[in-house]
Amino acid sequence: MRTAARDEGSAEAFRRLYQMSASLLLGVALRVLGRRELAEEALHDAFAKIWHSAASFDPLAARPLAWLAAIARNRALDIRASHDVSRVDASEELDLSSHEPMDPVEIRKLRDCLGRLDAPQRQAIALAYDRGLSHSELAAHLGKPVGTVKAWVRRGLASLRVCLEGVHANQ
Repeated sequence: MRTAARDEGSAEAFRRLYQMSASLLLGVALRVLGRRELAEEALHDAFAKIWHSAASFDPLAARPLAWLAAIARNRALDIRASHDVSRVDASEELDLSSHEPMDPVEIRKLRDCLGRLDAPQRQAIALAYDRGLSHSELAAHLGKPVGTVKAWVRRGLASLRVCLEGVHANQ
């Protein structure tokens, strides 16, 4: 990442990075927080962390947008915890529209694999991914023991991994 160079071109690279990704990252924070002023605070904090952590980005470990989104999401979760913000609805459908851009073929494959999961697994994963809920928040929302919810998420993610690896192997 050019931002990590810390030379005269790094500020310009960071400005371009901000222009290209700020609206997406604001959307990530807004989905977690539900309040624009808190999402904007999370976005600001996330870009400060991105600026200071750019040198630690490993392109072999994560795609750039995924790394940026994780930073924004984690900051939004921190703010949500400190402001006691509740942001939950009972949707079982995973909303992929506000996350890292995927091509339509990838979305179709992911939706197919999600459709193969049991409804409780799909709902737990959707709430965790879309709303950033912890295991204990999922358990409270779903009215189930934490251990049950952890098992749903763990088994659901394992099934997704197997399904997606099978899809990619058949290409």
